[in-house]
Amino acid sequence: MARYYFDLKNSEGTLLDTDGTELPDEGAAREHACQVVLELMRNASVRTRMWRLTVSDQDRMSCFECLFASHDDSIAHLTPELRSSVEMVCRKQAALTDVMVDVRSTILQIRGTLARSDAIANIADRIS
Repeated sequence: MARYYFDLKNSEGTLLDTDGTELPDEGAAREHACQVVLELMRNASVRTRMWRLTVSDQDRMSCFECLFASHDDSIAHLTPELRSSVEMVCRKQAALTDVMVDVRSTILQIRGTLARSDAIANIADRIS
């Protein structure tokens, strides 16, 4: 049995699965991921279509990703072309969200660096 981690990526960032789940193989991990996605989508809003469940192995190496829109029964009535378009838009929106989360994180790191450098400059000014 191998351990797989199921991390939820949404507009707020990534919610890490710190425990993981022991499963026999990647096929079982795919089935488990689909069940988790369906459960999380139950009674959920349209916004969850852009959410993803990223699955990694015991070494935290990425195995695959499940886009919630790909499992959304509320768009099952659409033609395959329209459903594919909805999935593509959701995938692109999710990628954009990832970039925005990364930018926010970088800005916070820059602010921290600037604050530390200002504090060092103030100390240096007091010393001299």
